[in-house]
Amino acid sequence: MYSILKQFQENNSDHRTFRPIVKELLIICIWISFGALTIWGADGFGLLSTTQQGQSYPSLQVDFPAVYNIWKQKQAVFVDARSAAHFRRGHIPGAINVPINRIVLYLKDLPTDKDIPLITYCGSITCPNAYQLMNVLLGHGYQNVRFFPRGLRGWLALGYPLETE
Repeated sequence: MYSILKQFQENNSDHRTFRPIVKELLIICIWISFGALTIWGADGFGLLSTTQQGQSYPSLQVDFPAVYNIWKQKQAVFVDARSAAHFRRGHIPGAINVPINRIVLYLKDLPTDKDIPLITYCGSITCPNAYQLMNVLLGHGYQNVRFFPRGLRGWLALGYPLETE
């Protein structure tokens, strides 16, 4: 790429046309880098991560039938890590929506008591958002956070109720 720029500079002595091209190339490179970090993630938990999140922390998972009993007895607050649009289409009844990509804006919706049990979930077992949200909430001082790895698809597969807005 440097040789192309150098050749262009030698062939075109007018620096007024060269500088905007370099500026645009720098902007494109920055956006490509930002996109790569979003997709693959700096910590290995990006959108296309193949890391098996749940296997490292089995005690932080909650699954069937325990998750249904916890919900039925209102022993925890369920936190949906999916987008607001997906949340409106359907979610576990009584859940709070905290999209992982907009967590700072939605933290105010969570209980102020950091000892209240929270269970994060997303769309399905292949979605890393519930695990990521659990880690973010633990980092914000919440003490009793677990994640439901099967997500909404697993919930619906067993015929459990759905709430829509």
